[in-house]
Amino acid sequence: MAILFEGFANARQRFLDAGGDPRHPPSGLKGDDYMTDAEREEALTIARSLFNDEYIKSYLENKRQNNLQPQINS
Repeated sequence: MAILFEGFANARQRFLDAGGDPRHPPSGLKGDDYMTDAEREEALTIARSLFNDEYIKSYLENKRQNNLQPQINS
């Protein structure tokens, strides 16, 4: 687990070194997460070992359903 946090810390430092605003994190999307492909793959491997397939399937389904719901602007 510590290696996962180390990867995130390295990516965060690269973000800050590139002039990123420490109050606003990057989007986290590939290409805007400041992670190397190796760090990203390692993070995915660790996450998959922590969460079983059923949990991941349920999470993705809920996320998809939430994205399909219309946004209500107040």
